[in-house]
Amino acid sequence: MEVIPIKKKTLSSLRLEKRLSQEALSTMIGVARKKIYHYENGLTLPSDEMKQQLCLIFHLDLEDLEDIIENTVDAAKEKTRTYPCTISFRCTEDMYLKIEANAKLANMTVGQYVRETYHGGQLVVLDGLREFLSDLKKIGTNLNQLTALCHMGKITAPDLKSIQKTMNEIFIKLNRMISK
Repeated sequence: MEVIPIKKKTLSSLRLEKRLSQEALSTMIGVARKKIYHYENGLTLPSDEMKQQLCLIFHLDLEDLEDIIENTVDAAKEKTRTYPCTISFRCTEDMYLKIEANAKLANMTVGQYVRETYHGGQLVVLDGLREFLSDLKKIGTNLNQLTALCHMGKITAPDLKSIQKTMNEIFIKLNRMISK
């Protein structure tokens, strides 16, 4: 089964994560704002010197930045790709709402969603994954606090076998969800 990545990081998404405008980023690296626009839209590629500056600003290594630049170019190609054929079909309102909801969960338009699912791949959208990961993060935080208390000598080695069993069950269930 092929899993289609939902949203890949691009230069513009990286910039927006840092809450920087194109103008602010261009000032930081000493280029015109239009140059940032060209980088983010895959029209030109940053020079090696620019890549080094972007790595410093975004706290990335060069390999990760190269991947993000590749994603940016791919996204730009997808934007300009034309689809000359049109398909329309009738469906119930419930069907449309389900398709629309799934597309929204996948961070896609309805057209993109239908194309990707038909394109031979299988789109996997795991509903509730955000909440699941939040709970998993809380468990990790609690384990870190227990470890810190053990190192401080405030508690002695707690029995974590039940936690280990629960974590194993969680990961088995998660793997089953993903492989469906």
